[in-house]
Amino acid sequence: MTPLLCSIFDRATNYKRLSNGTIDVIHVIENDAQMGYLQRQVLFITFNLGDLTTIFPHDITMATLTYLLREHLLDQRIADLTIDTILQLVQFFFKTQFCVYNDALYQQIHGGASSLLLTIYREQAILTWHGSKNQFLTLFNKTAVSTEHIPNATTMFIGSTVHFRDLEISYTNNGTLESKVYYDSDIDTLSNVSDELMENKSKQLCAVLYRAVRCCSDVEKFNSELLYIQVSFLTFGFTSEFIHSGIQCFYQQFGIPETFLASLLKDNKYDHLRRRIIEDVEQQVELK
Repeated sequence: MTPLLCSIFDRATNYKRLSNGTIDVIHVIENDAQMGYLQRQVLFITFNLGDLTTIFPHDITMATLTYLLREHLLDQRIADLTIDTILQLVQFFFKTQFCVYNDALYQQIHGGASSLLLTIYREQAILTWHGSKNQFLTLFNKTAVSTEHIPNATTMFIGSTVHFRDLEISYTNNGTLESKVYYDSDIDTLSNVSDELMENKSKQLCAVLYRAVRCCSDVEKFNSELLYIQVSFLTFGFTSEFIHSGIQCFYQQFGIPETFLASLLKDNKYDHLRRRIIEDVEQQVELK
């Protein structure tokens, strides 16, 4: 039933599920910009939904599901199950949710298991809005579920520049879409380098270079990110030879025959590199 419920939700909201996170986000938004869908005063809006497994009361969940099914399920059934039967099954499931705490058994009346579609543990979303911030907030406040029992469930950011996971994306006053890697200084100032085993570092260097190309919209931003990557690895004790060799191998993998002495790219070579990586992403999607 989960795939069917997802398809109904996606149709009702024009929602695009992005399985590859940041890579898919920048790909979709860049495509929208190329198609002329982004107006000069476009705003980006990001939502970060917190721990929903213990927040939403079951009655609110049931009311929302009922509305979704009755308004957007055209034939009023899913896989030979009527809407009433589906709602009865969900209601039965909620009534049989229990948890153990301090050797005592409790019935759960908010949320549910983290793997359930109706109680997703954490979700993020980004949308574009062609209007003012006040217009969006007015619309959102009219249609949003009451937050009386769900404080701090949603963190929302609105602006011409926002960050989504590890991506910062902007739409400038002259109508140019720009993007780069975003770092949260409160989490990790050197997040390019993790505590993985030494033998995985070459793969990790390749991965952060790959991410840099996908996130950075132009060569200037990429070269700045490239310098930061090198500093990160040097700070963690890796040699310049290891870093430069890894960068050179990465370039050669995508048809850029650069030596480590010329690791900073020019516009035309970066454009070629980014096209190759976009093609690589598209091929991976087709194979799934």
